[in-house]
Amino acid sequence: MSHNKIKIGSVLPDVNGDITLNLTDLNDVSGTPTTDQYLQYNGSGWIPASASRAGSVEYIFIGQGESNAYSNSPHGTGAFTGTDDLYVYDTAPKNTITGATITSSSDWISSITLPAGNYLVSGQTLLEFSSSGHAAYGFYDSSNNRLTQLGIIGTSRSSFFGAGDLAYSIIELASSTTIKLKLDNVSGTLETGTNQANTPSEYGLIIIEKLA
Repeated sequence: MSHNKIKIGSVLPDVNGDITLNLTDLNDVSGTPTTDQYLQYNGSGWIPASASRAGSVEYIFIGQGESNAYSNSPHGTGAFTGTDDLYVYDTAPKNTITGATITSSSDWISSITLPAGNYLVSGQTLLEFSSSGHAAYGFYDSSNNRLTQLGIIGTSRSSFFGAGDLAYSIIELASSTTIKLKLDNVSGTLETGTNQANTPSEYGLIIIEKLA
């Protein structure tokens, strides 16, 4: 009686009719893979390929909810105008973006300088009002050009049809640019720097993620 003539690729069954196969025994698989490689179809067959690994995300994180009176910030003790700079408090801000720098005074961050690239930025503040009203704020460059959508805070925020309290956007920078949080407009009366107490330091936040 003759043996079974079944053949898979280049492999024949043993005397018991058993066949042991490796991937490389298949006609449409070529090459010898190494550890952590996978098979990739190249249009005519399957070949070993290495998975690309994303690099570590570069980011800036400012605002850990620490308490410090806003009168200690560069704003000082006085009143606000509709276009004042806003400051975020952090005694140990995180910065892993190559080439980026953070400018601060007494741990109150006033601006961030970013190298050319694309970034996802978000910023938050919370301010005390002495009467009903709202404040709109966003990120601006050093020439006072607004770079992001506005965040809205205050008692009359509902009139903005659900607009969020974050200043949030993707920004594309062609060259090194200094950005900062800044008031855009104010309705009603903001409390003075002294009467803001710890509220801005405990709720202020900036997160920047480099995209490319």
